[in-house]
Amino acid sequence: MVSTRSLIALASIAATSLVNAHAIHHSRLGKRVPSPLEVKLTASTDDVGEIVANITNMGAEDLNLLVVGTILDTKLPVERLIVSNEAGAEMPSKGIHVSLEYEALANEHFELLKAGASLMTVIDGTSVHSFDEAGTYTFEARGMLPYALAPSTQLGGSAAYTSNVLRVAVTDAPRRPAQALLPSSSPQLDRRAKLQPGCSATEEADMFEALSNCQKLALAAAADAADPASKRFVEYFQTNAPETRQTVVDRLAAVAGECATADAGSSRLFCYDYYNVCEVYGPLVAYSVSSGPDTMVVCPLYWERPGLTTECHKQDHATTILHETTHSGSVYSPKTNDYAYSYENITQLEPWFALNNADQYSLYANAVHLNC
Repeated sequence: MVSTRSLIALASIAATSLVNAHAIHHSRLGKRVPSPLEVKLTASTDDVGEIVANITNMGAEDLNLLVVGTILDTKLPVERLIVSNEAGAEMPSKGIHVSLEYEALANEHFELLKAGASLMTVIDGTSVHSFDEAGTYTFEARGMLPYALAPSTQLGGSAAYTSNVLRVAVTDAPRRPAQALLPSSSPQLDRRAKLQPGCSATEEADMFEALSNCQKLALAAAADAADPASKRFVEYFQTNAPETRQTVVDRLAAVAGECATADAGSSRLFCYDYYNVCEVYGPLVAYSVSSGPDTMVVCPLYWERPGLTTECHKQDHATTILHETTHSGSVYSPKTNDYAYSYENITQLEPWFALNNADQYSLYANAVHLNC
Protein backbone atom coordinates (compact mmCIF):
# COMPACT_ATOMS: atom_id res chain seq x y z
CA MET A 1 0.00 0.00 0.00
CA VAL A 2 1.37 3.44 -0.87
CA SER A 3 2.51 5.34 2.22
CA THR A 4 1.21 8.85 2.97
CA ARG A 5 4.01 11.31 3.65
CA SER A 6 3.61 14.64 5.38
CA LEU A 7 -0.17 14.63 5.29
CA ILE A 8 -1.02 14.72 8.97
CA ALA A 9 0.83 16.20 11.91
CA LEU A 10 1.00 14.12 15.04
CA ALA A 11 0.83 17.16 17.29
CA SER A 12 0.17 15.13 20.40
CA ILE A 13 -0.07 11.47 21.25
CA ALA A 14 -2.14 10.53 24.27
CA ALA A 15 -1.77 6.82 24.97
CA THR A 16 -4.34 5.46 27.34
CA SER A 17 -3.18 2.79 29.78
CA LEU A 18 -3.01 -0.63 28.16
CA VAL A 19 -5.70 -2.98 29.39
CA ASN A 20 -4.44 -6.19 30.96
CA ALA A 21 -3.80 -8.58 28.08
CA HIS A 22 -5.44 -11.49 29.86
CA ALA A 23 -8.64 -9.60 30.65
CA ILE A 24 -9.24 -7.34 27.68
CA HIS A 25 -12.37 -5.25 28.02
CA HIS A 26 -14.25 -4.51 24.81
CA SER A 27 -16.37 -1.43 25.53
CA ARG A 28 -19.21 -2.49 23.22
CA LEU A 29 -19.09 -6.06 24.48
CA GLY A 30 -19.54 -5.05 28.10
CA LYS A 31 -17.59 -8.01 29.49
CA ARG A 32 -14.05 -9.27 29.78
CA VAL A 33 -12.68 -11.47 27.03
CA PRO A 34 -9.61 -13.63 27.78
CA SER A 35 -6.85 -13.04 25.26
CA PRO A 36 -3.09 -13.60 24.99
CA LEU A 37 -2.55 -10.54 22.79
CA GLU A 38 -1.43 -7.06 23.82
CA VAL A 39 -1.42 -4.32 21.17
CA LYS A 40 0.31 -0.95 21.55
CA LEU A 41 0.18 1.88 19.00
CA THR A 42 2.92 4.46 18.58
CA ALA A 43 3.76 7.10 16.00
CA SER A 44 6.26 6.14 13.33
CA THR A 45 9.53 8.04 13.50
CA ASP A 46 10.02 7.66 9.74
CA ASP A 47 6.73 8.94 8.39
CA VAL A 48 4.28 11.26 10.11
CA GLY A 49 1.42 9.56 8.29
CA GLU A 50 2.20 6.13 9.67
CA ILE A 51 1.37 4.35 12.91
CA VAL A 52 3.26 1.40 14.36
CA ALA A 53 1.35 -1.44 16.00
CA ASN A 54 3.42 -3.58 18.35
CA ILE A 55 1.72 -6.93 19.11
CA THR A 56 2.92 -9.08 22.02
CA ASN A 57 1.98 -12.68 22.74
CA MET A 58 1.45 -12.73 26.51
CA GLY A 59 0.29 -16.34 26.46
CA ALA A 60 2.14 -19.62 26.89
CA GLU A 61 1.67 -21.00 23.36
CA ASP A 62 3.26 -20.10 20.03
CA LEU A 63 0.65 -18.68 17.67
CA ASN A 64 0.41 -18.52 13.90
CA LEU A 65 -1.55 -15.28 13.48
CA LEU A 66 -3.71 -14.97 10.37
CA VAL A 67 -2.48 -12.12 8.18
CA VAL A 68 -5.07 -12.08 5.37
CA GLY A 69 -7.75 -9.46 6.03
CA THR A 70 -6.48 -8.60 9.53
CA ILE A 71 -4.50 -5.85 11.27
CA LEU A 72 -1.34 -7.59 9.98
CA ASP A 73 -2.35 -7.37 6.30
CA THR A 74 -0.19 -4.91 4.33
CA LYS A 75 -1.35 -6.12 0.90
CA LEU A 76 -5.15 -5.91 0.84
CA PRO A 77 -7.02 -2.59 1.40
CA VAL A 78 -8.58 -3.62 4.72
CA GLU A 79 -9.46 -1.46 7.71
CA ARG A 80 -6.67 -2.04 10.22
CA LEU A 81 -7.45 0.81 12.62
CA ILE A 82 -10.61 2.40 13.98
CA VAL A 83 -10.59 6.16 13.44
CA SER A 84 -12.97 8.53 15.25
CA ASN A 85 -13.49 12.28 15.01
CA GLU A 86 -13.63 14.82 17.83
CA ALA A 87 -17.30 14.00 18.46
CA GLY A 88 -16.43 10.33 18.96
CA ALA A 89 -18.10 9.17 15.73
CA GLU A 90 -16.25 6.49 13.78
CA MET A 91 -15.02 7.65 10.39
CA PRO A 92 -16.33 5.71 7.37
CA SER A 93 -13.89 3.18 6.01
CA LYS A 94 -13.13 2.37 2.38
CA GLY A 95 -11.68 -1.00 3.39
CA ILE A 96 -12.90 -4.38 2.19
CA HIS A 97 -14.21 -7.42 4.07
CA VAL A 98 -12.88 -10.75 2.78
CA SER A 99 -14.38 -14.22 2.72
CA LEU A 100 -11.69 -16.90 2.86
CA GLU A 101 -11.37 -20.49 1.74
CA TYR A 102 -9.93 -21.26 5.15
CA GLU A 103 -9.13 -24.87 4.31
CA ALA A 104 -6.72 -23.53 1.67
CA LEU A 105 -4.72 -21.35 4.06
CA ALA A 106 -0.94 -21.95 3.94
CA ASN A 107 2.16 -20.82 5.83
CA GLU A 108 2.41 -17.69 3.70
CA HIS A 109 -0.92 -16.47 5.09
CA PHE A 110 0.28 -16.51 8.72
CA GLU A 111 2.89 -14.79 10.84
CA LEU A 112 4.46 -16.69 13.72
CA LEU A 113 4.38 -15.01 17.12
CA LYS A 114 6.09 -17.10 19.77
CA ALA A 115 5.06 -17.02 23.42
CA GLY A 116 6.52 -13.95 25.09
CA ALA A 117 7.65 -12.43 21.78
CA SER A 118 6.48 -9.33 19.90
CA LEU A 119 6.08 -8.34 16.29
CA MET A 120 5.65 -4.96 14.65
CA THR A 121 3.48 -3.89 11.75
CA VAL A 122 3.34 -0.43 10.19
CA ILE A 123 -0.05 1.01 9.23
CA ASP A 124 -0.70 3.93 6.89
CA GLY A 125 -3.09 6.00 8.99
CA THR A 126 -4.93 7.34 5.96
CA SER A 127 -4.94 4.22 3.77
CA VAL A 128 -8.69 3.55 3.88
CA HIS A 129 -9.96 6.67 5.67
CA SER A 130 -10.42 10.20 4.34
CA PHE A 131 -9.97 13.33 6.46
CA ASP A 132 -12.15 16.12 5.14
CA GLU A 133 -11.19 18.77 7.68
CA ALA A 134 -8.58 19.66 10.25
CA GLY A 135 -9.11 18.53 13.81
CA THR A 136 -8.14 15.95 16.40
CA TYR A 137 -8.80 12.31 15.56
CA THR A 138 -8.31 9.16 17.59
CA PHE A 139 -6.72 6.01 16.24
CA GLU A 140 -7.11 2.65 17.96
CA ALA A 141 -6.96 -1.04 17.15
CA ARG A 142 -9.63 -3.41 18.38
CA GLY A 143 -11.17 -6.61 17.15
CA MET A 144 -10.18 -10.26 16.96
CA LEU A 145 -7.24 -11.99 15.31
CA PRO A 146 -7.82 -15.56 14.07
CA TYR A 147 -4.89 -17.87 14.77
CA ALA A 148 -3.59 -21.42 14.47
CA LEU A 149 -1.47 -23.09 17.11
CA ALA A 150 2.03 -23.17 15.62
CA PRO A 151 3.22 -24.89 13.52
CA SER A 152 -0.30 -25.70 12.23
CA THR A 153 -2.13 -23.59 9.64
CA GLN A 154 -5.55 -24.90 10.68
CA LEU A 155 -7.42 -22.11 12.44
CA GLY A 156 -7.83 -22.93 16.11
CA GLY A 157 -9.45 -19.82 17.54
CA SER A 158 -9.54 -16.02 17.58
CA ALA A 159 -7.89 -13.72 20.12
CA ALA A 160 -9.57 -10.46 21.11
CA TYR A 161 -7.40 -7.36 21.27
CA THR A 162 -7.70 -3.69 22.05
CA SER A 163 -4.97 -1.07 22.00
CA ASN A 164 -4.13 2.21 23.59
CA VAL A 165 -5.59 5.28 21.87
CA LEU A 166 -3.54 7.73 19.81
CA ARG A 167 -4.86 11.30 19.64
CA VAL A 168 -3.82 12.70 16.27
CA ALA A 169 -3.96 16.38 15.38
CA VAL A 170 -4.69 16.84 11.68
CA THR A 171 -3.53 20.40 11.03
CA ASP A 172 -4.53 20.47 7.36
CA ALA A 173 -6.98 18.38 5.42
CA PRO A 174 -4.95 15.86 3.37
CA ARG A 175 -4.57 16.66 -0.29
CA ARG A 176 -5.41 13.16 -1.43
CA PRO A 177 -8.30 10.94 -0.31
CA ALA A 178 -7.93 7.45 1.08
CA GLN A 179 -6.66 4.86 -1.37
CA ALA A 180 -9.36 4.17 -3.90
CA LEU A 181 -10.39 0.80 -5.23
CA LEU A 182 -10.16 1.02 -9.00
CA PRO A 183 -12.70 -0.91 -11.08
CA SER A 184 -11.47 -3.31 -13.74
CA SER A 185 -14.25 -2.26 -16.10
CA SER A 186 -16.87 0.44 -16.38
CA PRO A 187 -20.47 -0.70 -16.13
CA GLN A 188 -23.01 1.89 -15.04
CA LEU A 189 -21.83 2.82 -11.55
CA ASP A 190 -25.16 4.43 -10.70
CA ARG A 191 -27.07 1.27 -11.56
CA ARG A 192 -28.77 0.01 -8.42
CA ALA A 193 -29.74 -3.44 -9.62
CA LYS A 194 -28.17 -6.11 -7.43
CA LEU A 195 -26.65 -8.35 -10.10
CA GLN A 196 -24.38 -6.27 -12.33
CA PRO A 197 -23.63 -6.81 -16.02
CA GLY A 198 -20.59 -8.82 -17.06
CA CYS A 199 -21.70 -12.39 -16.24
CA SER A 200 -21.79 -15.19 -18.76
CA ALA A 201 -25.16 -16.84 -19.27
CA THR A 202 -24.12 -19.76 -17.04
CA GLU A 203 -22.76 -17.47 -14.33
CA GLU A 204 -25.90 -15.35 -14.38
CA ALA A 205 -28.11 -18.42 -13.99
CA ASP A 206 -25.94 -19.68 -11.12
CA MET A 207 -26.07 -16.27 -9.44
CA PHE A 208 -29.85 -16.08 -9.63
CA GLU A 209 -30.03 -19.57 -8.16
CA ALA A 210 -27.61 -18.57 -5.37
CA LEU A 211 -29.73 -15.49 -4.56
CA SER A 212 -32.89 -17.59 -4.48
CA ASN A 213 -31.27 -20.14 -2.17
CA CYS A 214 -29.84 -17.35 -0.03
CA GLN A 215 -33.36 -16.04 0.50
CA LYS A 216 -34.70 -19.47 1.45
CA LEU A 217 -31.85 -20.24 3.85
CA ALA A 218 -32.03 -16.82 5.50
CA LEU A 219 -35.79 -17.10 6.05
CA ALA A 220 -35.46 -20.61 7.51
CA ALA A 221 -32.67 -19.47 9.82
CA ALA A 222 -34.71 -16.43 10.91
CA ALA A 223 -37.60 -18.73 11.81
CA ASP A 224 -35.27 -20.93 13.85
CA ALA A 225 -33.82 -17.88 15.62
CA ALA A 226 -37.32 -16.75 16.54
CA ASP A 227 -37.94 -20.01 18.39
CA PRO A 228 -36.87 -19.56 22.05
CA ALA A 229 -36.58 -23.35 22.36
CA SER A 230 -33.93 -23.60 19.60
CA LYS A 231 -30.79 -25.20 21.02
CA ARG A 232 -29.08 -24.66 17.68
CA PHE A 233 -29.38 -20.89 18.15
CA VAL A 234 -27.58 -21.09 21.50
CA GLU A 235 -24.93 -23.32 19.92
CA TYR A 236 -24.10 -20.63 17.36
CA PHE A 237 -24.74 -17.42 19.28
CA GLN A 238 -23.79 -18.53 22.80
CA THR A 239 -26.84 -16.96 24.44
CA ASN A 240 -30.60 -17.30 24.59
CA ALA A 241 -31.19 -13.61 25.30
CA PRO A 242 -34.40 -12.35 23.61
CA GLU A 243 -32.71 -9.17 22.37
CA THR A 244 -29.97 -11.19 20.68
CA ARG A 245 -32.53 -13.45 19.05
CA GLN A 246 -34.42 -10.43 17.76
CA THR A 247 -31.29 -8.91 16.24
CA VAL A 248 -30.47 -12.18 14.50
CA VAL A 249 -34.05 -12.49 13.24
CA ASP A 250 -34.05 -8.92 11.96
CA ARG A 251 -30.66 -9.23 10.26
CA LEU A 252 -31.54 -12.52 8.56
CA ALA A 253 -34.91 -11.16 7.44
CA ALA A 254 -33.13 -8.16 5.92
CA VAL A 255 -30.68 -10.49 4.15
CA ALA A 256 -33.59 -12.56 2.81
CA GLY A 257 -35.22 -9.42 1.46
CA GLU A 258 -32.01 -8.33 -0.23
CA CYS A 259 -31.40 -11.76 -1.79
CA ALA A 260 -34.97 -11.75 -3.09
CA THR A 261 -34.36 -8.54 -5.04
CA ALA A 262 -32.03 -9.87 -7.71
CA ASP A 263 -32.96 -6.99 -10.03
CA ALA A 264 -33.39 -4.11 -7.59
CA GLY A 265 -31.40 -4.53 -4.39
CA SER A 266 -29.74 -1.88 -2.27
CA SER A 267 -26.33 -3.42 -2.95
CA ARG A 268 -24.41 -4.40 -6.07
CA LEU A 269 -23.21 -7.92 -6.87
CA PHE A 270 -20.48 -8.73 -9.38
CA CYS A 271 -19.75 -12.21 -10.67
CA TYR A 272 -16.14 -11.29 -11.56
CA ASP A 273 -13.26 -9.51 -9.82
CA TYR A 274 -14.50 -5.96 -10.34
CA TYR A 275 -11.79 -4.30 -8.23
CA ASN A 276 -8.89 -6.64 -9.13
CA VAL A 277 -8.44 -7.79 -5.54
CA CYS A 278 -8.97 -11.57 -5.68
CA GLU A 279 -5.42 -12.50 -6.71
CA VAL A 280 -3.57 -9.94 -4.59
CA TYR A 281 -3.22 -12.08 -1.49
CA GLY A 282 -4.81 -15.07 0.17
CA PRO A 283 -7.38 -17.65 -0.90
CA LEU A 284 -10.25 -15.16 -1.35
CA VAL A 285 -13.67 -16.55 -2.20
CA ALA A 286 -15.41 -13.17 -2.20
CA TYR A 287 -15.12 -9.69 -0.74
CA SER A 288 -17.36 -6.73 -0.03
CA VAL A 289 -16.87 -2.97 -0.13
CA SER A 290 -18.89 -0.52 1.95
CA SER A 291 -17.74 2.79 0.46
CA GLY A 292 -20.23 4.23 -2.01
CA PRO A 293 -22.93 1.73 -2.90
CA ASP A 294 -22.41 -1.47 -0.92
CA THR A 295 -20.75 -3.91 -3.31
CA MET A 296 -20.19 -7.67 -3.21
CA VAL A 297 -17.71 -9.38 -5.51
CA VAL A 298 -17.10 -13.09 -6.01
CA CYS A 299 -13.67 -14.50 -6.86
CA PRO A 300 -12.67 -17.49 -9.01
CA LEU A 301 -12.62 -19.70 -5.89
CA TYR A 302 -16.32 -18.99 -5.44
CA TRP A 303 -17.12 -20.99 -8.57
CA GLU A 304 -15.32 -24.02 -7.10
CA ARG A 305 -17.88 -24.19 -4.27
CA PRO A 306 -21.12 -26.12 -4.81
CA GLY A 307 -24.34 -24.27 -5.47
CA LEU A 308 -25.91 -25.75 -2.34
CA THR A 309 -23.84 -28.12 -0.22
CA THR A 310 -25.16 -31.31 1.36
CA GLU A 311 -22.47 -31.21 4.08
CA CYS A 312 -22.79 -29.67 7.53
CA HIS A 313 -20.50 -26.78 8.46
CA LYS A 314 -19.52 -26.13 4.84
CA GLN A 315 -19.96 -23.09 2.62
CA ASP A 316 -21.53 -22.92 -0.84
CA HIS A 317 -22.75 -20.29 -3.31
CA ALA A 318 -25.84 -19.44 -1.27
CA THR A 319 -24.10 -19.13 2.09
CA THR A 320 -21.24 -17.14 0.55
CA ILE A 321 -23.75 -14.57 -0.74
CA LEU A 322 -25.50 -14.63 2.64
CA HIS A 323 -22.15 -14.04 4.40
CA GLU A 324 -21.28 -11.08 2.18
CA THR A 325 -24.76 -9.57 2.44
CA THR A 326 -24.41 -9.32 6.24
CA HIS A 327 -21.43 -7.02 5.59
CA SER A 328 -23.75 -4.53 3.88
CA GLY A 329 -24.74 -1.66 6.15
CA SER A 330 -27.41 -0.57 3.68
CA VAL A 331 -29.12 -3.95 4.13
CA TYR A 332 -28.86 -4.05 7.93
CA SER A 333 -26.95 -1.80 10.31
CA PRO A 334 -24.62 -2.38 11.99
CA LYS A 335 -22.88 -4.54 9.40
CA THR A 336 -20.97 -7.64 10.46
CA ASN A 337 -17.21 -8.12 10.66
CA ASP A 338 -14.93 -11.14 10.23
CA TYR A 339 -13.86 -12.13 13.74
CA ALA A 340 -13.60 -15.88 13.14
CA TYR A 341 -14.00 -18.48 10.40
CA SER A 342 -15.16 -22.14 10.39
CA TYR A 343 -17.62 -23.93 12.65
CA GLU A 344 -15.02 -25.00 15.21
CA ASN A 345 -13.88 -21.42 15.75
CA ILE A 346 -17.06 -19.39 15.46
CA THR A 347 -18.74 -21.50 18.14
CA GLN A 348 -15.99 -20.41 20.57
CA LEU A 349 -16.81 -16.72 20.26
CA GLU A 350 -18.24 -14.64 23.09
CA PRO A 351 -21.90 -13.60 22.47
CA TRP A 352 -21.18 -10.03 21.28
CA PHE A 353 -18.60 -11.17 18.74
CA ALA A 354 -20.80 -14.06 17.62
CA LEU A 355 -23.71 -11.69 17.04
CA ASN A 356 -21.55 -9.50 14.80
CA ASN A 357 -19.54 -12.15 12.93
CA ALA A 358 -20.44 -12.86 9.30
CA ASP A 359 -19.59 -16.58 9.28
CA GLN A 360 -21.99 -17.07 12.21
CA TYR A 361 -24.93 -16.35 9.92
CA SER A 362 -23.84 -18.35 6.88
CA LEU A 363 -22.94 -21.47 8.88
CA TYR A 364 -26.02 -21.14 11.09
CA ALA A 365 -28.18 -21.01 7.95
CA ASN A 366 -26.38 -24.09 6.63
CA ALA A 367 -27.04 -25.92 9.92
CA VAL A 368 -30.74 -25.03 9.89
CA HIS A 369 -31.11 -26.08 6.26
CA LEU A 370 -29.45 -29.48 6.79
CA ASN A 371 -30.65 -29.97 10.38
CA CYS A 372 -27.07 -30.30 11.57
